[in-house]
Parts: sequence; C-alpha cells; structure tokens
Amino acid sequence: MDPIFEPPPGSPLGAAMSEQWSLIPLRVPPGWTVVHNALEARRLPDGRIEVNDSEDLYWARTAPPPWIPAEDLAGSDDLRAREIGVDVGWYRAHGFRVVVLDPDWDHVRASHSTFDIEDLVAVLERWTWTISQGTLPDQHGGER
Repeated sequence: MDPIFEPPPGSPLGAAMSEQWSLIPLRVPPGWTVVHNALEARRLPDGRIEVNDSEDLYWARTAPPPWIPAEDLAGSDDLRAREIGVDVGWYRAHGFRVVVLDPDWDHVRASHSTFDIEDLVAVLERWTWTISQGTLPDQHGGER
C-alpha cells in the first residue's frame, strides 16, 4: 500500500498541507529532543496527501528536565530520570508504526501500527505527552 491518504472534510492536518513537501505539524511536549524528523507530506493535485514512505521517519527521546537537579533524579524510579525513545517509520505491509523504547530496541514498551496518518499523529502526540507526565503507554495504547 502506498502512503497516500484522503483526509476527511475539515481535517486540520489536511488543511496544513501544501503542494510542497513540508514537515507535518506536531505538538512536541517539553522534555523531548527531536533527533530526526522526516515526517513530511504534500498535497497532490487531486487533494489527497502523500507522506514520506521511509522506515526512518521520526526519532525523539526524553531528556531529564533541567529544572530538576540531577542528584534528585539519580537512582530514582522516576520516569523522567530515564531516556525514553519514540520511533516512527512506514512499513508498506503494516503502515505507520510508532514504538516506545525504554531504554532501547530490546525493550519495546508499546507499539501501534496504522494506515491512517491522522491516527499516527494523534498517537504520537498522546504518547509523548503521557510519557512527559511520567507514565508509559501500555501495549494497547492506554497508560499505565
């Protein structure tokens, strides 16, 4: 399947796209470092949206909040003391896949696949917000 989508009428994401390749607008909460972002899209002449089809679309990780002294977080179970990663890619047979890594690829804490670009953006934003609040999403997309 190609990463080409027809946004529903009135879609804010669809309205944000132009004919030029540009980054998809994302709300990234404080405490995240975006290491790589190639989550780009463009509007096709027929109104559909084409999204970059790379397996390496987006990578972000948490960073300890600078306002909390490092010694207060050292040895803590506080989620904010750990580096959590979020990775997004496009896989033709499975669509977009977003995963939460804590701390690495050997420890996938949550995974979500979708062929819907708006669902991908919603999950990515919700999960990064949830993690920034100190809770990991579970395998089913909820919080724990």
